[in-house]
Parts: sequence; C-alpha cells; structure tokens
Amino acid sequence: MLCSPALSVAKSNVGKLPRKPRVLLVGPHRLARQTSMQLYSRWLAESLEGFATVRRTQAPGVFLSRLTNSSSIAKYCFYLDQFVLLPIALFFWQIRFDAIIVGDHSNGPSALLVSSKKLIVMVHDSIAIRGAFGLIPNYEHRVGKLGILLQRLIVLSLRKSGALFSNPGPLVSELRELGVTGHIEVLGCPLDISRLTKQKSTPPSHLSASDKFALYVGSDARRKRKSLLVDIWRSELLSQRGYKLVLAGFTSQQDKKQFEKLLPDRIVCVNDVTEGELRWLYENCSCMITASAHEGFCIPVLEALYFDKCVITPNADFFQDVFGSSVDAILEFDGHDAPRIVQAIEERDPSRSQASRNELLARYSFLTFTESVRRVISTMMKYQTSCKSSSLYFS
Repeated sequence: MLCSPALSVAKSNVGKLPRKPRVLLVGPHRLARQTSMQLYSRWLAESLEGFATVRRTQAPGVFLSRLTNSSSIAKYCFYLDQFVLLPIALFFWQIRFDAIIVGDHSNGPSALLVSSKKLIVMVHDSIAIRGAFGLIPNYEHRVGKLGILLQRLIVLSLRKSGALFSNPGPLVSELRELGVTGHIEVLGCPLDISRLTKQKSTPPSHLSASDKFALYVGSDARRKRKSLLVDIWRSELLSQRGYKLVLAGFTSQQDKKQFEKLLPDRIVCVNDVTEGELRWLYENCSCMITASAHEGFCIPVLEALYFDKCVITPNADFFQDVFGSSVDAILEFDGHDAPRIVQAIEERDPSRSQASRNELLARYSFLTFTESVRRVISTMMKYQTSCKSSSLYFS
C-alpha cells in the first residue's frame, strides 16, 4: 500500500511502539509576550513525560533582543528570528526527531520546511486568519500586506501538517473552510489546577477578603474589550452593591490611568499576577467575568469553574457551545448589563449547573489531554514505520 501524509489519525489503533518517540516541541520566542502560549508548550511537554524523549526549543534571540524589543523595528526582528532563522534550524533538526510540534499556530510558518509526516501544529483559534481575510464582520484589528501574507503562510502550514491539535467549538469547521484536510484532534486546554493549588494563597495589595469583586483575567488585546467592562462598572447599581472590578494579567499604564479615573476606588489592576495571587483571586471573587468578542478557549473560565465560581460571559455562541450551562452568557452591552450581573451573582444556584461543571472538568482533565497527545504521536510513528516498510517492499 502507498502512504499519504494526509493519513487519518482517528481511524488508527494505537499499539505498543518499538521505542520512545523523539519529539521536538517548538515554543514561542523567548522575548514575546505570550504567557498563555508558554504555558501551553509546558503542558505539551509534561503530557509526553515518560512516553517520549522531548526537547524544547524556541526561535533564537539574534535579531529580537532586549535592546530591540521595545523599538519600532521589533516586529521585523521577530519575523527574522521566527520565520528565517528558525525554519533553517528545523529543516536540519527534523532528521533527529519523529515528530515536531509547533505549540502555537501563529508560528506555523517556522516549520514550512519540515516533512508533513512529522509535523503537528496546535491551532488555538482562527481569529487573526479570518480577520485578515475579511471573514469577521467589523473586525477591529486592521493588518497590512505583510500581515495578510503572514496569515496566508500560517494557513499553508496548517494545510501541510500531518495532524493538527485544536481547541473546541467552531474551530474545526472553520479550519475545514480554510482548506485544511488533515486529521484534527480536539484537545482544548487542560485543567492544570496544581499550578495554582500548590502555591500559597496570597491577596494582592489593595485587596482583602472583605472586598466584593468581579475578576477579569487576561491581556490588553482589543478583542478582550476591557473598556466595555469598565463602562458597565460605572453603573450606579454595581456601585451601590459594592462590587469592585479586578483586572488581573496585563493592563497598560495608559489604560490603567484612564480606568482608575473612570472608576476611582472601584477598580484594581494586578499586573504580572503571581500564581499565589491568582489562586486567592479565584477563591475570593464574587464572579469571574469576560467580555471577549472572540476566543480560542478562555482558560480562566475553566479555572473559575474549578473553584465553583459564578462565570459571566457575553451572550455568544462560542461560550455556550464550549461551556454550556456552566456559564451565565448574559452580557449584551446594551446598557442593561448591570442588573443582569447582580442577578447572576446574587441569585446563583450552584446545584443547577453542577452536572455540566463536573462534565467539563473531566473532559478537560490533564489525563484526557495526555491521552489525546500521545495517541496522535503514536499513530504518526506507526505511519512512518509503515511508509518505510512500503518503500522497502516496492524498491
């Protein structure tokens, strides 16, 4: 039989491998502000412990350095490191590995010189791709010709991959619409709660256990719509009820000053939040809230559900499809969100969504994540062995 790089992983039975797979895991650039991507690379590496020989690598910091990281040419320095130097290195390194996993699809072009039968790319979302191609109405982030070219190269890398890992929700159908035909293994983000629970619970400065607050966890990306949350929090009702708004993650100094001016004494920005502080915030918040226009997964939702908290999201298909009745998808941004938020917090019945919550925590457990990652690697190994045998037979 002849072998094809588009071999379906899903239909293969994973058996015992003749030896440990050799896996190269490609993470984000060491100087890029991609905390969640670094975390995901760590999860992939930990899922392969004891099963494979794993080496982790990143783009070399030759052009993008601490000196250029804050300059106007930083983007181009990043491109040179990530999409010129790293592809050359991966082209030669692939000889030593059975599989090369790119932990973030935005770095997919780094592996365009890697053999399809060895390449796996983790796709977190298709937001930037569809936005650049004009497939998202009123997309808020304009990209130039270079940005569109980069997104086209990303799509090319997804189409050539032997297999893809992906987040849940509509992403699989979106990838098919982009011309991806290979096997897609839906992983999502695992519940890595030990990273929080092993830390001592520590309150951030300016907060105490007597405070009532809604917790937002995330970056300053425009699609996160922090400013809309701040507008909602200017409501007299939320002020009367005494609910503060805590923004954990990263908020620029400019935004921080503006938010504090709009909500004096009622907003707290916790930049560079530690895991001990994040644990305390989950334990003590009145609810976890997000206003995102688009999401890939939203790890804080899963973590907040573990701590059995009320989770409030926009009324969008994505949040309901992925998290179901475990979240209150009530934000409409119509000027009437404040009473909905108060009602969701103060009239919450945890037993109503307990079954859904337990199902989600099991579905996205680290064990389930590990089994899926290993199954794909095993199948790719068997595929490579099969191709070698066929080559000997037909030679």
